[in-house]
Amino acid sequence: MKQELVEIFLSHQWVTIPIFILLVIGVTLCWFGGLVAALTALGNKRWLWGIASIVLGPITGLPYALIHREAEYARSLMVKGLALFLAGLLAAAIVWLAFR
Repeated sequence: MKQELVEIFLSHQWVTIPIFILLVIGVTLCWFGGLVAALTALGNKRWLWGIASIVLGPITGLPYALIHREAEYARSLMVKGLALFLAGLLAAAIVWLAFR
């Protein structure tokens, strides 16, 4: 199974590289949004949210941004990042199913 997956993605690099770029940009936007949420939380003296978001990034940053209105920029970054990441995963699954 693992060998088959590697062979598929190596033989179709023309589609693997853009998928990988989508995944990397998505993860980067999610983590950057988590750090922006941490800065927003610390600036508003919500210490627990801020410290947790520094350590855990988007895992706690997204709930904070969804709950508090002042973290709108962080929310937009994390939602866009999550959308790109999920689009990359979906594209990878389609490629794997189409070429196996």
